[in-house]
Amino acid sequence: MARSIPISAGTLDPTFANGGVLTLPTAEFTGYYTKAILPLAENKLLIAMHLPRLPAAIGLGKVNEDGTIDMGFGGAGTGLVEFSKKGSDLDVYQLRGLSDGGWLVIGQFSSIDHGGAYVLRYLQDGRLDTLFGEGGVRLLPYRNEPAGGEMVDGPVISTGAAQSSNNNGVSVVVQTDGKIVLPSWVEDDPSQGQWAVFRLNPDGTNDDTFNGSGFAVIELPGVVRTPISVRNVVIQADGKVLVSGEYIQDTAASRGVYVLRLDATGRLDSSFNGGVGVVTLPDSNAIHANAMALRGSDGAIVVAGDIWRDQHRHGLMFVLTSGGFFDFSFNSGQPLFSRLVPQGHDWHRCAWQADGSILVAGTTGRGVVEAGASALTARLRADGSLDPTFGGGGFVLFDEDGRHETVEDMALMPDGRIVVGGFAWLDHPGSPMIGGSWIIRYLA
Repeated sequence: MARSIPISAGTLDPTFANGGVLTLPTAEFTGYYTKAILPLAENKLLIAMHLPRLPAAIGLGKVNEDGTIDMGFGGAGTGLVEFSKKGSDLDVYQLRGLSDGGWLVIGQFSSIDHGGAYVLRYLQDGRLDTLFGEGGVRLLPYRNEPAGGEMVDGPVISTGAAQSSNNNGVSVVVQTDGKIVLPSWVEDDPSQGQWAVFRLNPDGTNDDTFNGSGFAVIELPGVVRTPISVRNVVIQADGKVLVSGEYIQDTAASRGVYVLRLDATGRLDSSFNGGVGVVTLPDSNAIHANAMALRGSDGAIVVAGDIWRDQHRHGLMFVLTSGGFFDFSFNSGQPLFSRLVPQGHDWHRCAWQADGSILVAGTTGRGVVEAGASALTARLRADGSLDPTFGGGGFVLFDEDGRHETVEDMALMPDGRIVVGGFAWLDHPGSPMIGGSWIIRYLA
């Protein structure tokens, strides 16, 4: 008698694609650098991809619940909706769903002489929402410069350097009133740049009620530090904005990660962390805050990233209460440093499950694409211990022969199933190259 395979949390979902694994490109679907994932109604997925052309463009596709590609999406029979900006390379960072069934696409555009962030707003059928920004597009140039470049909804034939980025990108959040909050870089001149948090109205215009200008420059209170990144923004139930990233002081040996809070008007909320206004985690080693998420039941804040310790990358995680104090129910109120595999790893994405467990996903290895790079997904209990019911020991690896995997995104479906996606790298003379991408679905 054939023995059945146990079906449990952390097991690849056998009802999805090929034993839980969708490998791109397929014979009929040519977009294949999957960078972002968004769960949709009917247990479908929206995926955002880099398209292999010069200059670099982006594409959107839909994946059915069974892992097949929705070839009717976009109406052209290709299953792909394309977007490009003439003369610029595009990177894509995140997808965000909207209450009307549409979605936002957030990323970066760059060329030799200009660059910035972009926000695209799409309708449910894959058309740009022309009531948003200019024809569905809002550009946030990094400098006070002409926007430059013609936006093209469809294929572009051009020449130029293809963009290849390992940047974690930035996050975006949509408030209940439809306003959009996201971080971006602002420059008055090339030597005077600063990170800021913007708030846009639902039509893409600046919300001038936010700090009087539509954006708030991020400065850490109390000591002289310069944030070198704003990676994450999330909105608390009362409309206050949490911001996290990294900072560096006068020397590279004095750095760390931070979480601060702005009030709903865009001003620093000094009540956070008992009147300090910011929480910092200093360390002399390389340290990153890659992701942040809120627990729905009580507003607890989890921050996940990585830190270099003992000649290896370790996953970094800490939990704060909604008021900005270290949560003593998680790892006794201390940051948790994890090295679940000998080669080390990071945490690139995090999410709370309904029962208070924390899901994280990241890439194993030193932070470069080489032998030993694979996709790691783990589940921790609310106290920070590994959940042994997930994958038989608290974590699972996805590592296919002949390829190196890097994690780009993770998302939870409405029923709790876990979707992770990223790039598949192939060995190549000189350095590895992207040879496709993958999406996997785990049972929860």
